[in-house]
Amino acid sequence: MAGLAIRLAVTPSVHGLEHVKEQGGPFIFVANHPSELDEALVRNALRSVVPRLVSVAVEPRGGIRGLVDQALSLRSASRLSALLKSGTSVLLFAETTRTGDGSLAPLDLGAAALGIRTGVPLVPVALLGTFRALPPWRLTVEPGRPRVSVLFSRPIRAGSGDESSAVTESIAQAIEVGLAEESRGWYGARRSPADVVVPRETEGQPEAGWRRMWKATATPTGPTRRRVWQ
Repeated sequence: MAGLAIRLAVTPSVHGLEHVKEQGGPFIFVANHPSELDEALVRNALRSVVPRLVSVAVEPRGGIRGLVDQALSLRSASRLSALLKSGTSVLLFAETTRTGDGSLAPLDLGAAALGIRTGVPLVPVALLGTFRALPPWRLTVEPGRPRVSVLFSRPIRAGSGDESSAVTESIAQAIEVGLAEESRGWYGARRSPADVVVPRETEGQPEAGWRRMWKATATPTGPTRRRVWQ
């Protein structure tokens, strides 16, 4: 979907792009993936900053590492490494599954492993509002050009001595902080990561799935708040 089509369908805002502009590429962007709008939104946000970008989505079977073993085209680690070496950035949708309410699912370790292997900075990306604008069961975007946001976190540099699991946790926490701003605001999102990732409970039980989905697709109200990553 071209940038013009995106702007006609939704009202996008981009935050944290200065973290990318401050450094020369390439980058490994690691994003949540709640909607079919996501790739086009990230590409549109980066169009004037990152001229060359390849996107890869984790498959349910085996994740990025499984695809590496199968050596499938651009999805193999050696091919991705070569692309990064040539200056092409990579956008990875690293969730190993899709959640029914648009919340962040566990991330595949392959994104962190690629960052450790190549030394290329990993940039967590949080996509807000896209699940509400175009959930999996809809064929068209919600009317009224709904607000969506693309939030770029500060790059994470991983080295040969780092563990993939620890780097993956850092990426996930950065994405969770961005996602938390929509419901918690700037101050709430700055609180302990433990406060962000633990689901809200009612009488000792996790919040019902239907309620999480209802909240995820509800129309947001109130003024736009200051962003954590600004």
